[in-house]
Amino acid sequence: MLFSVPVWGWACVAGVVSVGFVATLRVIARGVSPGGDVRPDREKRRARWRAYAVVLLLLALLLGANLLRPEPASAILFLYSAMFLAIPMALLPVRGRIVRAVLAQRRNPHAPAKPDRFMTVWICAVLSCAVIGAVAALMTTPYGHAG
Repeated sequence: MLFSVPVWGWACVAGVVSVGFVATLRVIARGVSPGGDVRPDREKRRARWRAYAVVLLLLALLLGANLLRPEPASAILFLYSAMFLAIPMALLPVRGRIVRAVLAQRRNPHAPAKPDRFMTVWICAVLSCAVIGAVAALMTTPYGHAG
């Protein structure tokens, strides 16, 4: 059932997830600007959009490489989509803590970094659950069995 979707369907899902991932990166990075950047605002915006375009280009190259493989690409595209969906799900709920930690480190760069245990546990738990869930889903299909 999970892999009854054709490869082009999974490629579309992976493309949408990639665009969503980059849009989420934009949301996560809002409020945190590189310290000491003296360029005009227009240049900063252009550089930021270029960075997003480069990330999208790299993701497109990764998707293209996965589609060129000789074995069926559905399983790879499923794992790709699951993980690129899990990363924003792990980071968005703790975004405020991330921003506060980055800004505190910038205010006092010589102070030792203090680990935020809740943030660490949350991110690790969400990503671990996503990996285990994706692998379990993959193992219930014919793609998960050797032979």
